[in-house]
Amino acid sequence: MTSRRGILAALAGLVTTLALISPAAASTPAPPPRSALQAAENAIGVLQKLVNEQNYKSLGFDSLDEVKRAQLATPIQVYNIGLDKLKGYQAGQDPNTLLAPSPETIYPVTVDGQVKTGVMIVHKEQGYEPSGFGNADIVKRLAGNRHNEGEFAVRIPAFNMYFVGRRVEDRLVLVPIVNDPRLKVEQGQAVPIEVVLDQLKPYVDAYNGLPM
Repeated sequence: MTSRRGILAALAGLVTTLALISPAAASTPAPPPRSALQAAENAIGVLQKLVNEQNYKSLGFDSLDEVKRAQLATPIQVYNIGLDKLKGYQAGQDPNTLLAPSPETIYPVTVDGQVKTGVMIVHKEQGYEPSGFGNADIVKRLAGNRHNEGEFAVRIPAFNMYFVGRRVEDRLVLVPIVNDPRLKVEQGQAVPIEVVLDQLKPYVDAYNGLPM
């Protein structure tokens, strides 16, 4: 049985061997892809060889046949808001300064136009490689709450929170992808980021550094 962790390890180890420079270089893997798209396409190819009857459901698919028909959708750029930025935030400050571009990009994986799971691609100094596969629920919710391809994901790692980010008349707006008891904002409700920051402030002030 190939576990989800085993698949990720195989992806990391095998993706760079999918494209060889020439038959003469058969024993020499090509360098990591220089684009996120190429890395994601390679990852899908490896995934289709590794998924089996025992693990396809845990990865978000309903059948092995779906795995064979899996395709990449438009990527979702990710921005992080770090705890230090949250603690230092002051009312009236430009909230755009809180967003830090993540080296990770999320590629939703679709079957017949429906999101099933996701491939996470990370940008490293030497190129791009997969950093994760799965997180089906999060990827489905992010994709389902986007109105257009220009919208992005906003993640607060300390609180394990994800939002869809969009810009409305030069304002940064966040859309929660789940109902979270720490927020008064409901899933799918678009509100200015300042509203979310204000509602999270008590948790930011009281945060002790332990996973939430």
